[in-house]
Order: sequence, then C-alpha cells, then structure tokens
Amino acid sequence: MTISVNDIRTDLVLAHEQAWAALSQPGTWWSGAQRRELATTALMAVSEAEPLPPWVGVSSVDGKISQSLVAPRTAHDTVYRIARHAATLTSDWYKRVIQEIDPLAFVELCGIVCTVATVVAFRNALDLEVPELAPAKIGEPSRKKPQNVVSATLNWVPVIAPADKDAAVVQAFTAVPETNRLIWAMADAQYIPDKEMVDPNWTRGTLSRVQMELIATRVSQQRECFY
Repeated sequence: MTISVNDIRTDLVLAHEQAWAALSQPGTWWSGAQRRELATTALMAVSEAEPLPPWVGVSSVDGKISQSLVAPRTAHDTVYRIARHAATLTSDWYKRVIQEIDPLAFVELCGIVCTVATVVAFRNALDLEVPELAPAKIGEPSRKKPQNVVSATLNWVPVIAPADKDAAVVQAFTAVPETNRLIWAMADAQYIPDKEMVDPNWTRGTLSRVQMELIATRVSQQRECFY
C-alpha cells in the first residue's frame, strides 16, 4: 500500500510543517543560519548507516561537516550525540556542555534534534521523502529569557517555575517558550494533547488510550528512552 501526504491527518501534517519550517528561522538563542546548520548535522546523525561512536565529536572528523561553521563546533558535537546516542548522555556530560553553551541555548538545541528525529522517523516509516530544509531566514535570535526560569530536580535543564510540578517530559522545554510550543504542537498531534493526558479514556478514534500507551512504552523501551 502506497501512502501519500494526503492520507495523513491534516493537523499532524501542519504540526510537522510548522516545526520543520522553524528549523531555518531565527529562534530564541540561535540564528536561522545556525539552526539550519545544526539541523543538517542532526539529519546526518539520524540517517547515517554507520554513525560515529558517542565519544567522537563530529566536528573532529575531517569531511563530516563544513569547516566554515556559523554555529560553534561544540553545538554540532552536542546535536550529533543527542540525535544518535541519546541513551549515552549523562549529567556529567551535560555539565561539560553547558560550560560552553548556555543552558537555555542547549534546550533549543534539543528542540532542533527532536524536530528532525520526529519528522525523519515518521516519514521513513511511511516511505515518504524527507523534505528539504528551507534556506536560512536572515535575522538574529530574540534572546528573550522568561523571568521565572528556575532550576529543577526532575530535569537537568532550567524550567519555568514552579519546578517539578509537572512531569519532567512536560516541563523540559518550558524555559524556551517558542521551542516548547513547536514541540508540543507535534506531540499533541502525534500522541495526546497535553491537557488530555489526565483522561485514561481519551481516544482519537482509532486506538484506545491503553493501546496508545502500550505502543508508546514499547517504542520507548526499544529506543532506550529515558522517559
């Protein structure tokens, strides 16, 4: 059976298109050119048949990425490792990374990787081509930091207060609101709308909540997902 984009729910297509387009646009902490460049590295990481081992930085290997980068080499190394070796990440690794990258910029990096991994995996599963990244949009990041950013116990990264009131996965991107909005727009369409998670009987009309959770749990286990 051949599937086309027309066979996919409109809300899901729209959420993916919106997040994908944002990869080439100025964000909160990274410019459009930087975001597109980092998304390209994430694309490479999730697509390579023989990826680099987690302890090798992609920027240290000749010919893997451009030598004239607009984003820091550490950012590329970070994106590659998150995209391909998420199960190897540790709090000590994170602490080393944020010595060179601001914690909120790190949150946005995670959003770039999540967008790339989500759209690529979805399209590959349906045998659809992965869309090209749009040309980078000129402009600087907004650098708008919410006033109520605090440290959390459930997350390595800062979050919006009150910390630890919600599950780690729910509060993870909150300190960078635009990234949080894009990621949750995809999650709402792919999985369950955030506000509906408290309803054990929620359904989208095809799978029951129990069936959805069974699939989610199995996929998480197979992908060595922390959550």
